[in-house]
Amino acid sequence: MPEKSIETELIRDLIKGDSLAFDEIYRLYYNKVYSFSYRYLQNKHDAEEVVQELFITVWNSREKLKDIKNLNAWLFTIAFNQIRKIFRNMAMEKRKLETYAISSVFEDSSAISELEFNDLMTKAGDIIDQLPSRQKTVLLLSIREGLSSTEISGKLNINKRTVENHLSSARAFLKKVFKEEHLIPLIILWLLL
Repeated sequence: MPEKSIETELIRDLIKGDSLAFDEIYRLYYNKVYSFSYRYLQNKHDAEEVVQELFITVWNSREKLKDIKNLNAWLFTIAFNQIRKIFRNMAMEKRKLETYAISSVFEDSSAISELEFNDLMTKAGDIIDQLPSRQKTVLLLSIREGLSSTEISGKLNINKRTVENHLSSARAFLKKVFKEEHLIPLIILWLLL
């Protein structure tokens, strides 16, 4: 991180619209922000997108920099918010794809009847009933109520890591059984319900 006086001078010049000051801030922080972003996203393109959006924000918000006490913290907060935005977009896209996959199955009248669907859901319920009690409870809170690991942890008064372990074990069990019984679409259905 640059010395405070140099950083203060760069911010002051940037507020005035000095592109050289912007270039210097870019040079000083590009690798740090890229590495930070890549660590979360594990994708070069997405990490580069975070850095690009960050520095666009820096340039467009340069007048607001006079109120910033810690440039490093401000930059990484913006980067983290961009990372969260990418994760939200990825989750929405995944839900859209899963919904499309399920709706396309139901649009094909030969694919599955309502009776077959109900039978599949009954089988899925029976398979979930095979889970140990705590795993089943955690899984259903996650799927049915849409609770996060933190929320489940608070509700059941257990460690968040324990919740994550239960979810991981339950999902692995379901995937294995659904695959063995050729019921793969059920895992998608249960994750959406």
